[in-house]
Amino acid sequence: MGNFGANLITQQSIETLKNQLDILEVVSHYIEVKKIGGSYKACCPFHQEKTPSFVLNANKGYFHCFGCGASGDSIKFVMDYEKFNYVEALEKLAQIYNVHLEYTDKIKKNDDFKILDFMNQYYQSMLNNETESYIKERGITLETKVRFELGYAPNNYEIMAHLQRNFINLQDALNVGILGADIENGTKRYYARLTQRLIFPIRSAQNKIIGFGGRTLSNHPAKYINSPQTKFFNKSQVLYGYPQAKETIYRLNEIIITEGYLDVIMLHQAGFNNAVATLGTALTREHLPLLAKNNPKVLLAFDGDNAGMNAAFKAANLLSLANKEGGVVLFDNGLDPADMVKNGEIETLKSLFSAPIPLIDYVLDTILKQFDLKNAVQKDACLKESLAYLHQLSPVIQEEYKTWLAQKLNLPVHLIKTHSTINSIPQNLYPKTKSSQSDFYGLAEKIIIKSILENMSLLDFVLNYLEPQMFHSEKLAYQKLLQGELESSELIGILLDSKIKPQTKESLKQQMIMILYRYYNEQKKSLLQDNSLSLREKSFLLRKLQKYLEDLKKGDLTLYESTSTF
Repeated sequence: MGNFGANLITQQSIETLKNQLDILEVVSHYIEVKKIGGSYKACCPFHQEKTPSFVLNANKGYFHCFGCGASGDSIKFVMDYEKFNYVEALEKLAQIYNVHLEYTDKIKKNDDFKILDFMNQYYQSMLNNETESYIKERGITLETKVRFELGYAPNNYEIMAHLQRNFINLQDALNVGILGADIENGTKRYYARLTQRLIFPIRSAQNKIIGFGGRTLSNHPAKYINSPQTKFFNKSQVLYGYPQAKETIYRLNEIIITEGYLDVIMLHQAGFNNAVATLGTALTREHLPLLAKNNPKVLLAFDGDNAGMNAAFKAANLLSLANKEGGVVLFDNGLDPADMVKNGEIETLKSLFSAPIPLIDYVLDTILKQFDLKNAVQKDACLKESLAYLHQLSPVIQEEYKTWLAQKLNLPVHLIKTHSTINSIPQNLYPKTKSSQSDFYGLAEKIIIKSILENMSLLDFVLNYLEPQMFHSEKLAYQKLLQGELESSELIGILLDSKIKPQTKESLKQQMIMILYRYYNEQKKSLLQDNSLSLREKSFLLRKLQKYLEDLKKGDLTLYESTSTF
């Protein structure tokens, strides 16, 4: 495994760490893992693929990709993913699991976190009148300043002198991003990366300081600078303010993602304690594992200028394709959340956050705005681009947005051919005229029944999810199938219809999800009209049904655990 340098760490420390490693936790820290059947799978991070072939064995603690052959344990995964050596991977895992490593070398290779904590204390101690005035001018209270540990980085010579006075190894300070270095006449010259800046400590999800952000107070052309990437700090994986927001995110099951440090700080000050920010970068796939924790609703709170709208489009596209629920809130007139809090517009913020533009709506609306819909050629191009996006979503969502898209484009619904229509229902069966939902679902019911007739081993699988009352037009045929009356005219008619193509077990899941969604959506509507239940009972059941419907929308075929009288 390439354990060169591991003798710097005691064997006992390594064993203590290994005993705590959980391959699911480790891999989920970096990429999104899903339980599919009895296995845990993901799209392999080491090669491009759309169908998951990366499998985790939780009991044995290893991973294997059947596509590219990558395999190993938790340590090997971190080495391969982060491009770390063995010691660096151990140190990264020790950080994640909060395990203290003992070093055999008395000097120790370094103690990165102590240096970062030391500098955090130093920056806070250096706050001066000018910085305090700026903090007050931005509307930040003393309590908020302390909570977010705001500090000040003075001039280069002051920082260098402080490090040397305290016998901090300058190479170690370079390794964690406090210092930079140039080579002059063959000699390495160290310098402080952040100077004359308001300092924002950046903490990991485990609440350890991993880097710093700095805002210039001296009209430097780079308004904001972050620590460089180190073995602990990758700005594409971190969300500023996450440790302070984590508890509220879990409680509300909602996260607000903004564009800047001050937006987070001021939103927290106003009581929006679930706010975080990206670190000067767009939201990326590397952020998704952090957003998968408890799977909160994601609100994107971005500026209403062109840059903000473009960032919101990319983020909404990423999140919707990752099956995340949420929406977009844009701030107009040059204001941002920090300004609005300072101006006391708390109620306006509450209204904005309570009515975001749904992610999918925002993506489609943005696509539509790029075309002149009065021009037939442009409208055709717009339809193609909209469908290219829509086809990547689950069949249920596609069906829901057919009418929406048809209305926006002023087109008949039958022209909006969804992926479920294209892949699951033969083209010659799809009505050429405006079709009703009952026609569409009737075809899905026939496909399910024919698939079972062609492969009776599917019966138990389907019966585990679908009961006769869930069928509409083909309810009698399904009942005959369950009763074993295979020579009934209803079943023979379906079996002999060559236009209806049987599906594999995997493809059949999409048809079953659609039937389940229709049935439980109807149950939800019935529940809303049911006056025999108390408000508390009704609210509980509605939340339960809504959660189940959302899971189906994401393409998850699961059983509904009924606690009602349905």
